[in-house]
Amino acid sequence: MKINRKFPVVIAGIAALLVLWVAVGFEGNELPYLTIEELQETGTSESAKRFRLGGNVQEGSVVRAEENPLDLSFNLSQGGETLPVRYHKIVPDMFKEGGEVIVEGYYVDGEFRADNLMTKCASRYEGDLREAESSG
Repeated sequence: MKINRKFPVVIAGIAALLVLWVAVGFEGNELPYLTIEELQETGTSESAKRFRLGGNVQEGSVVRAEENPLDLSFNLSQGGETLPVRYHKIVPDMFKEGGEVIVEGYYVDGEFRADNLMTKCASRYEGDLREAESSG
């Protein structure tokens, strides 16, 4: 009889721990998404926070440092606004001028210092969608 009373308490305790674990885990992974215009309106108040920006790599703005090819800088354009971006890691294969990217990082001294760079290739996904539509 004692086992029957303890079982719901143990289950409720495990469920509470799972909810807390998921809540704490998601809190650390959430990144706000800002536009370049929103960033310029808020000024440097966002500099201490890590966030995401999206846009296109401006044509002719990609520069790699000669002494370190991992050191990359480019201008991110979005809706007529541009922002200099600096990135220091291996660049994804799909990265190109004019391509659409999402960067994560910090805004420091008028430039965005990205620690994560993601690319998007619309034609690759369009091909997959065409195949899905024709087969379904």
